[in-house]
Amino acid sequence: MRFLVLILFTGPLFAQSLSFGVKGGVPLTDAFSASQSSFRSYSSVTRRYTLGPTAEIGLPVFHLGLELDALYQRIGFDSSQAATNLLEPFQSTARIGAWNFDALLKHRWGGPAVHPYLAAGAAFRRFFTTRQKYVFPTPPVRYLSKQLIDEVNNKNIAGIAFSAGIEFGGALRVTPELRYTRWLMNNIHDSLPNLSTQANQAEFLLSFTFGRQ
Repeated sequence: MRFLVLILFTGPLFAQSLSFGVKGGVPLTDAFSASQSSFRSYSSVTRRYTLGPTAEIGLPVFHLGLELDALYQRIGFDSSQAATNLLEPFQSTARIGAWNFDALLKHRWGGPAVHPYLAAGAAFRRFFTTRQKYVFPTPPVRYLSKQLIDEVNNKNIAGIAFSAGIEFGGALRVTPELRYTRWLMNNIHDSLPNLSTQANQAEFLLSFTFGRQ
């Protein structure tokens, strides 16, 4: 980790190349691990897109590069609660605008136009927008909207990310990749037994970048 931080702050001083572009893709796993129970049930809701800017600083040693990504996802979960002696039934929807910030140290090899690569580094997720809506169906029907989500304990979590891909092209590069993120923290209150951050997440990503090599 110290080596990655050192490269992050000193890499631009020794950069041999700089490229930038856009990266998009499809989450292959849900953002939350959710299950049902006789009392309160949850189901994960993940919009099947990821999109954001990407940049890479080429380093002068060992065919290394430092990739920086800011990727947006729309995630959330639905829940429902059965009626009890103390509580009335309700359904709720929680929606979250999340940004994932990744800093990956990349090693590539291959010929002048095709470059397979492996990368690893740090991942950070931030919930920037949150919204929760409750519907109480028993007459009279009532609605409640909130900006803060009751189940969310932490808007910021960190993890580690790994990716593998193949880079095609020269000045304009097209790069498909698979990325795996292991989250080391939980966005959700630990007291909830059937809802938590999905610790293991995978994505298929495709980037289009421009710049000098």
